Amino acid sequence: MALLTHLLVCVFGMGSWVAINGLWVELPLLVTELPEKWHLPSYLTVVIQLANIGPLLVTLLHRFRPGCLEEVPVIFVILGVGTAACILLAFLWNVTSWVRGGHHSIAFIVLTFFLALVDCTSSVTFLPFMSQLPTYYLTSFFVGEGLSGLLPALVALAQGSGVSTCVNVSETSAPTLSPVTSRETHITQVTAIPWDAYSSGDRLWGLQHGHGCYEPLPSPAGPLGWRSPHRDLLGAVHLLSQLREGDVRGDPAR
Repeated sequence: MALLTHLLVCVFGMGSWVAINGLWVELPLLVTELPEKWHLPSYLTVVIQLANIGPLLVTLLHRFRPGCLEEVPVIFVILGVGTAACILLAFLWNVTSWVRGGHHSIAFIVLTFFLALVDCTSSVTFLPFMSQLPTYYLTSFFVGEGLSGLLPALVALAQGSGVSTCVNVSETSAPTLSPVTSRETHITQVTAIPWDAYSSGDRLWGLQHGHGCYEPLPSPAGPLGWRSPHRDLLGAVHLLSQLREGDVRGDPAR
């Protein structure tokens, strides 16, 4: 019988903050579904702090009207309110309302307020009730309060709360990084030049001479030498070919 009493006291203590702790561990899922997004934690914090009006009223009644408030009826009332809020929250948590030009989770926030009101008020009603029992039951009560945070966390981990997968849908090809030497400064820089720009000169040379395929360029000082009227063009194309091979030793135009 004593073991059963300890177990019931533990469950009684677990009901103090289990509802609000359950909301916090589900927050990674709530922010993706509700219109408040990542403003939702701030709203929840404000709502929970406003719910401290419950303990304040109980304290004021005990101070100015001693004996008018019994803990047992208050405990039954707050547990009933908490149970009703949890049931309604299961069906209305994602219902939104149009307020001030946007959608807001009014039902979720209002029901969260009542849950927080229950949990905050339990701090000033459960302990006075426990004073009517032998003191060794207090240990079981505080163990239950500790489990009110552990149990929702274990349930959230079991159901995979907040597990998400990022999928990269973009398919972009990175350009080839190659060195380019400036004619004026002779400073080698790394620029993004596609590979086709290097082979275009060789392909044009092969097509011009009837080969129709890839063929390395001859030396720019070929049959016409540097006296050719096209020497600048030949020198530039030859420089591109040398850059592709990584064999730049100087500027042929100089």
